[in-house]
Amino acid sequence: MTRRTAASLAALTITLGLSGQSLAQTPPNKRPPSSEQAAPKAPVPGQIVAQDADTILASRDFIGQSVYAPDKTKIGSISDLILGKDGKAVQGFVIGVGGFLGIGEKAVALHMDKLRLAHNSDGSVLLTMDVTRDELSNAPAFKSKRDQDAEKKRSETPQQRPAPSSSPARNN
Repeated sequence: MTRRTAASLAALTITLGLSGQSLAQTPPNKRPPSSEQAAPKAPVPGQIVAQDADTILASRDFIGQSVYAPDKTKIGSISDLILGKDGKAVQGFVIGVGGFLGIGEKAVALHMDKLRLAHNSDGSVLLTMDVTRDELSNAPAFKSKRDQDAEKKRSETPQQRPAPSSSPARNN
């Protein structure tokens, strides 16, 4: 051990208030765990510890990725996924179509079976569809539940309140 390492270790020990004597006086169950004493970590039921080679991560390999038409022209980019309320099934995806740099872009949602996943030679995901950009540009825009609720709220006419009386109330 070099002098510098020994000095650093001594300073750390003093800073933390640990000494050989204080550790010796500390009951074994109260001592700070060392790498030798730490219990091995056990996965919880249902936990996935490592990604399988035959899976993709939505945030890395899917959301934000470009989708291409059969003629290899770019249609748009995946902006979101539509999940079932049970959270177990991906029902569809939302793709941003049209616009320039996100301005004027509209969202169109499609069922997952409309999307084809393949892999490029470098292993990255290639997303394609059997529709063209023009077809999606002419399709109705996707309305999320939040969009629908906001639209409904805007369409409801506010209740007309009676105008306050200008003459004071008289007690007879």
